[in-house]
Amino acid sequence: MIERAFGGDWTENKLRRLRDYLVAYRSIFTANPSARHFKTWYVDAFAGTGSRTSPISTKSTEEEGTPDTEADKFFEGSARIALSIPSPFDRYLFVEGVKKRTAALQTMVAGEFSQLAPRIDIKTDDANVALTQWCGSRDWSAERAVVFLDPYGMQVSWNTVQMLGDTKGVDLWYLFSLAGVIRMLTRDGVIDESWQKRLDAVFGTADWKGHFYRTEMTADLFGLYEVTRRDATAQNVVSYIEGRLKSAYVAVAPSLVLRNSKSFPLFAFCFAASNPKGASTALKIATHLLKEE
Repeated sequence: MIERAFGGDWTENKLRRLRDYLVAYRSIFTANPSARHFKTWYVDAFAGTGSRTSPISTKSTEEEGTPDTEADKFFEGSARIALSIPSPFDRYLFVEGVKKRTAALQTMVAGEFSQLAPRIDIKTDDANVALTQWCGSRDWSAERAVVFLDPYGMQVSWNTVQMLGDTKGVDLWYLFSLAGVIRMLTRDGVIDESWQKRLDAVFGTADWKGHFYRTEMTADLFGLYEVTRRDATAQNVVSYIEGRLKSAYVAVAPSLVLRNSKSFPLFAFCFAASNPKGASTALKIATHLLKEE
């Protein structure tokens, strides 16, 4: 089963940068004598099947980035990329919510990475639930991890992001849905209750209302009245989620905005490091990798 997923050049862009970070990360933990004793984990909480297709033409719709071509090309997914790096992690956790996809991932691992199979856990579960269980069972005095959150939308709860930061042992790569947030931030500020709850859960606070909206008094011939103004540019949303990450992590890199072929902002590729000792090195590497090309 090959995973069909929307995307184009921005998807390759994201995965290439992730791979380069994983290679650098493992190099540090193999070359640095003071880091060798740590058990290292790679965790992919939306792992899919390990394989995906991407349209040869990257023409896409403005809001969702959905391919409008039938011509597809095979690419490695994030799980296969993580398993293919020269120096493998000590342990892997792949989480996927769809049973057929985890079955396909298990088949891929058995067929292509049998030598790593004893190191790999594959779970069919909600990402937030699985990560909560995983975090609680780790010894963070002896373990370190890179966690990749690549949700299909806005499924990641801020509680999960905060929990990963609290470990002081996780380097987080988070694909944050700019398109989803911008769509929910309506122009007039009248937002459906279910959308408000989703935004509260994603940001971990209701303070986003004051960040993206302001009410001003204005006047015309008939007197004073209130006007609600929205600032929901991609830059402002990125600024807000980076601020939230800074409240939970030691260091946060400037995020990379990933756009479709029409330059519509789809995601912010975010990085945050939680370990006080390793944060400066992690931040230096991630900042370099996240630069615009």
